[in-house]
Amino acid sequence: MKREELLRRFPARRGKLVAALARLVGVTEAEDLADETLLRALVAVEDFRGEAGLGTWLHRIAVNLAYDHLRRQGRDPAIPNGIGADLPDVADDGRPDVLEQRQMSACVQKVLATLPAAQRQLLIQADVLDQTAAEIARDEGITTGNAKIRLHRARQNLEVALKNHCEFHHRDGGVLCCTPKPQTA
Repeated sequence: MKREELLRRFPARRGKLVAALARLVGVTEAEDLADETLLRALVAVEDFRGEAGLGTWLHRIAVNLAYDHLRRQGRDPAIPNGIGADLPDVADDGRPDVLEQRQMSACVQKVLATLPAAQRQLLIQADVLDQTAAEIARDEGITTGNAKIRLHRARQNLEVALKNHCEFHHRDGGVLCCTPKPQTA
């Protein structure tokens, strides 16, 4: 691939990179890291062999930059409050189901934040960014089978954590709702 082609194709992938980075480092730092991703990719573009897709290659560069950035600051990847923030305000439309969606999203985010960073990242890649096990495997430098196993274990741990933290019930109309369990000391 040539530098010109990368510069032409990058803008179409930038939004997805910013979204992935925001889930790791927060919204404010994600834009800067996306720009740094482009710079790193431009330096390494001659090494891009096309074994993985361009989006996968850029995602791996971005995630590595994010992890380096977090290590320098002594932080773990963030689960920002922005996940699920695109729901409309309840005050704007008065729908009780929107409030329940917001509460459930906040509850799941809180539980997700308790998982180990590697498992959180896998779940975000698979369930938020819609990456396949093969794409995750290429990103992580592991086999597809290993990616499937790790993702399965991460989902199992999330399920156990959710069962320990939340009570689920169905509201009228079949809407699934979540109520945090009282924490015992």
